[in-house]
Amino acid sequence: IKIAVIGPFTGPAANYGLACRFGAQVAADEINADGVKVELIFQDDEHDRDKAINAYNYALDQGAQMIAGTTTTSPCLAVSALAYEDRVFMLTPSASSNLVVEDKDNMYQVCFQDPEMGFIPASMIAENKMGSKIAVIYNISDDYSTGIYEAFKSKCDELGL
Repeated sequence: IKIAVIGPFTGPAANYGLACRFGAQVAADEINADGVKVELIFQDDEHDRDKAINAYNYALDQGAQMIAGTTTTSPCLAVSALAYEDRVFMLTPSASSNLVVEDKDNMYQVCFQDPEMGFIPASMIAENKMGSKIAVIYNISDDYSTGIYEAFKSKCDELGL
């Protein structure tokens, strides 16, 4: 079984990608010890959408049958759309946008989704009366940051914050 592991192994989000890379290697070693042959194809996307697409295409050219990744949200949004079209099974360990899996029956997430990360803090602020006027600093150019902000703002509006 050839599995591509795509994530940021270098660059600003490398700590997330490397954790997934090392975890995948541990799992593959355990599976291989039981007699099943798993080959991992590691591809560094540097947390960049275009590089993630290139990594995906390279992995398929190398015979990847499934994708473990991509690790971060923005690259995963781009790659999951291609994997859906190509009918390649894909599992992301940590890309959290609900759009990653929306209307894609071959795409799965292991982690929570952005709405929960926005709804829960807003609810806690309201329940604990921690404030009525809330300011949020987020990265408008990042899908992960924007997704959490939008969910947080929606819940704050609902709760009258």
